[in-house]
Amino acid sequence: MATFRTLLLAGALAVPLLAVPATVTAAEAATTGASLSTGASATTGESATTGESGAAADGNYWVWEDTNRGGHSCGWSGDDSDWRTCGAGGNFNMNDRASSWWNNGYAGSFGDVRVYENIGYGGASTCAPNGGAGNVPWEWNDRISSHKWVNNCGY
Repeated sequence: MATFRTLLLAGALAVPLLAVPATVTAAEAATTGASLSTGASATTGESATTGESGAAADGNYWVWEDTNRGGHSCGWSGDDSDWRTCGAGGNFNMNDRASSWWNNGYAGSFGDVRVYENIGYGGASTCAPNGGAGNVPWEWNDRISSHKWVNNCGY
């Protein structure tokens, strides 16, 4: 009976390990150009109207110019003090244009994103927790100009 319980417990512990989805590491993303499953790229500024919140983290903070992930998009894996340049060759201006967002960064240290009202990390700020997504609240819609990755949103 003790042997059966041991085997049953070992089997129960092994199941969750088999169900863990594969993730892309920061190094893999940097060398492979990994992007969202929707085809949106961090550097293209292309439109991405769909997205999967359950998708593996790609290490980026994404914003779209329209609600519900519509219109042009930009994704960043690092801090950006000036949203006037993003997309391929920095030719798209996302300053004061973001209406939806997705923090698809890696969980852990510096997984949350603090967004700022002004260029250069100035003015009022709010925080986008890791894994969070949605439309920008009305009081922040078309008002964000820069962001930094932070350890913790504080709530």
